Amino acid sequence: MKVTTESRLNHLMDQLVLLSSVRERDALLRQLTQSLSESVNCERVDVYGLVLDENRHFWLHLTQAVAGEGVRVVTDPVHADTTNMKAIGEEPERQRCVDQSAVVTSAPQADETHFVTRLPIMLSNGTFPWGVVEIRSAQAFGSIDSGAATRLIAMYANILEMLDYSECDALTGLWNRKSFDDLFYKAISPVDAHDDAETAPLVEKRAPSTSPKFWLAMVDIDHFKQVNDNFGHLIGDEVLLLVAQLLEGSFRAHDRVYRFGGEEFIVVLRCDNHEAAAAALERFRLRMEANDFPQAGRITASVGFTEITATDSPNVACERADKAVYYAKRNGRNQVCSEADLVQRGLLTTEVIVGDMELF
Repeated sequence: MKVTTESRLNHLMDQLVLLSSVRERDALLRQLTQSLSESVNCERVDVYGLVLDENRHFWLHLTQAVAGEGVRVVTDPVHADTTNMKAIGEEPERQRCVDQSAVVTSAPQADETHFVTRLPIMLSNGTFPWGVVEIRSAQAFGSIDSGAATRLIAMYANILEMLDYSECDALTGLWNRKSFDDLFYKAISPVDAHDDAETAPLVEKRAPSTSPKFWLAMVDIDHFKQVNDNFGHLIGDEVLLLVAQLLEGSFRAHDRVYRFGGEEFIVVLRCDNHEAAAAALERFRLRMEANDFPQAGRITASVGFTEITATDSPNVACERADKAVYYAKRNGRNQVCSEADLVQRGLLTTEVIVGDMELF
């Protein structure tokens, strides 16, 4: 059956409609990968995101679709490990694509038997590209393939920005409370447990031999009301924004920072043990203590943290961390307190909790 330009256009419209109906991030990325694979003449589609870790950008291989096969989720960002990622400069053609915000095509070479077309994924509200789509094909892209890929990626970027608007805090740009539960349950699940039965066999299992440990930390700015009272709410907002930037710059790419409202922030960390989690949080506390906030001067934070367990709900883990941060604020502020350590020392009591129900 001859494929006409009209039929390809109708197919593209159908894929755009499919893409526009998705409102969940992981499903949206899978649909983009699938739509690209089905809408252009290609052998393979790979999507790479750019992640920032300790002031360096790395390529995170997210999804892949091979012609005739389904979408494979290569890496879940929650369980990603930068030691397995290439730095941005290690892929010069990919970097050129994002630096120039333009399509970059490579012809077949000795180590690459296909044309490789790279298209940037750009978000209008960001200062750095989100990532790159790489498409391998037997022939160089024509105008129809190029137009189809460009439109699908633009639709994806537009929907992603809508999700950002609803799931991110307007002032700081951090994740908001609405997006917290989904990440929380990913953290306590096996690496591929959140994928449904249809896609699970396609997930590449890169989890370590032992499940990673996750920790929930609550960060509360000390005496923040005095900042607003003494300097006004504009300076207060500036302090919140700067604290958010300090938080983002203090943790790894696989950690997540949320603003829960007011002067309260949540960090979900992936660390091997209690000592590593405490050290990471202490580094943040020291950075904040040493920071000179314009007009407001020296501002500190109290931090309480707890290990996330397999039986936890978000409310239960937050309650434990909240008890630890409350202890920190009552006993001098500007310190990191571990809920487990406080319980062991007899300074906090603990209750048996199942889900969100406290048992007496």
